[in-house]
Amino acid sequence: MNRIAKVEWMDSGLGVRPVKTLAIACILYALSIILINIAPFFVGLYVDTLHISLSEAGFVQTIDQAGGIIGAVLGFFLMPRLSWRTLSFCAAFVATMANAATALADSYVLLCLIRFVAGFAVVLLTTVSACTLARARVPDRAFGFGLMLGMLLSAVAIWVLDAIRTDFGYSASLGSGALWLCIAAGLALMLPRDLRGRTDKAGAFSADPEQANMRVLGKVGLIALLLFSISANVGFSFTERVGLDNGLAPSAIARSFAIGCIFSLAGCLLPTIFGAAGGRIKWLSITTAFFIIALWLFYTATTITLYIVAFSIYLSVFNMGLAYYMSVVAENDPEEHYTRAIYIVNVTAQSLGPAIGALILIGYPITIVFLIAPITAIGALLLVAFYTSRQPRNLPASL
Repeated sequence: MNRIAKVEWMDSGLGVRPVKTLAIACILYALSIILINIAPFFVGLYVDTLHISLSEAGFVQTIDQAGGIIGAVLGFFLMPRLSWRTLSFCAAFVATMANAATALADSYVLLCLIRFVAGFAVVLLTTVSACTLARARVPDRAFGFGLMLGMLLSAVAIWVLDAIRTDFGYSASLGSGALWLCIAAGLALMLPRDLRGRTDKAGAFSADPEQANMRVLGKVGLIALLLFSISANVGFSFTERVGLDNGLAPSAIARSFAIGCIFSLAGCLLPTIFGAAGGRIKWLSITTAFFIIALWLFYTATTITLYIVAFSIYLSVFNMGLAYYMSVVAENDPEEHYTRAIYIVNVTAQSLGPAIGALILIGYPITIVFLIAPITAIGALLLVAFYTSRQPRNLPASL
């Protein structure tokens, strides 16, 4: 398969109106990641509503994402067999019900059970929408736009959550995620009926040496995505609490997060505007450097201004890293095997991250989380840089 054929493949499978399909997929993707983006506030709400420890609240996020792993794995097997519209609608409907039920949880065990179901359904929706975006001609731009829209809606979601918390109490605010997923259920019905996974048999592209090189790089990209996502999620679940430890008020932190989401749009737009111009290694290096800076700013932020700056940089590079690492996978996966596994990897990291952070917190201050977090992100960059430097010259220039 030559480069032209590869571009044609990347733009296929989106129905008779591909632009409309991609637009709907971007919105669905954005709606599905809102609850991940605002997860630190739910950790705080779990503590304040059920009076559990911070470590226990962190493990609720782990259980939430453990359900997501099951959803992503189920999506991996169902997507080649079922209509993506049907999968998206069912996932969004179940997620709506589970998030509404979260407001009714009155015990730790019930909360964990409900969040497991919610995580399962939300990530199934994310998996389907992400695989749709991966079929865009330039996946960096499609992922970048979806992540940017997710940041914008997350800012709105934070204001909504804070308003509900103020007017109706902590329990009611726990169910606010149902509002966004209900919208997603309606939009899912607008996807094409014939949108579904590829039917190529495994090994159909194996005779081409270039495709073999691409496939190996797809595997490397998937491993690097896991490493980066673990780094990003180790500290993210505790960003609200580190602000509280630094003397910031809960309402001020909520506003800071919302403002940070808006300011981070500039960073999220970079993959959309530039794609992989100049090579992804350049953009991944920039992402990793600013990721480390953002973590340092978080545990030194004793003023709202500095906290907003930290959030803005952190959210920007978080999403830039996801966009570029996911694109490494999508552009080097002609059979869509690794692309379907992207959210198995992402949600595994989203589950492992809070768990690692919670374990670190046993016996250590919260600042240690932000010192350890960059390690695997640096490893991800070095892995992709080392491997791409050893690839044949005829691989895509975007690498």
